[in-house]
Amino acid sequence: MPFIIISAVVAILVAILAIQNSMMVDLTLFMWSFRLNLVLVVLLSVICGLLLGLAWGITVKTRSLWRMRKLNEQISLLEDDKRILRDKVEQLMKAQGGVMDPADTSTTPAAAAVKQQPAPTPNPTAKY
Repeated sequence: MPFIIISAVVAILVAILAIQNSMMVDLTLFMWSFRLNLVLVVLLSVICGLLLGLAWGITVKTRSLWRMRKLNEQISLLEDDKRILRDKVEQLMKAQGGVMDPADTSTTPAAAAVKQQPAPTPNPTAKY
């Protein structure tokens, strides 16, 4: 909404500028010379600026959409890999006789193996 209001204010200011400066001006572009109304020069300049801004905005938006689509595809592939690995971990845990909660992501197979092994007892006769 603020963009529309700012655009309307700028358009009104350009229109006022063009109406108040309606004299003829000489323009030179390389070897060509033109005599145009200042209103047309101002309006053509504004239109060219808007078209360049629009082209730039479309380019930036297209790049960001393409990148977002590519990242979403990567997320989908990683989620598939995660599901496959979780299934393999469950199969391995079942094969070892342990039960692992599939929703428990804090426990890794290595941590589960460490939990199952008893802690070594110190040798009271050993001298350090």
